[in-house]
Amino acid sequence: MSGFLGGNVLKQFRLTIDYPNRMTYWLRETEPDAHDLHSIGLTLRRQGNEFYVAGIAILDGRPTVSGVEPGDKLVQIDGTVTKEVSLGTIFTALHGKPGEVRVLTLERNGMEVNVQAKIAAF
Repeated sequence: MSGFLGGNVLKQFRLTIDYPNRMTYWLRETEPDAHDLHSIGLTLRRQGNEFYVAGIAILDGRPTVSGVEPGDKLVQIDGTVTKEVSLGTIFTALHGKPGEVRVLTLERNGMEVNVQAKIAAF
């Protein structure tokens, strides 16, 4: 069996690895962040040093963000330029409490588009 654990899971625990006995020991040190998965519902793809919208999350049968289209280039999030930044920086900028708004600056067909996107509870 194989799988993936994101860094958000590991930050709650102290992990001890016992290599000779092939065991791991997990000690919870903090409570989980209740807002950990709340964010702007976009799937992004990196192309070179820029990010593009690959898809829009659907929640309760509706897109979580309107005014955004697959293929749009993400230029800024609340004034933070997204070119040449880490994926972690992007995720942090898109993260927050449900109902908070982020202003996304996108480029579509050579035109700049600004969208007010609400953070959704996932």
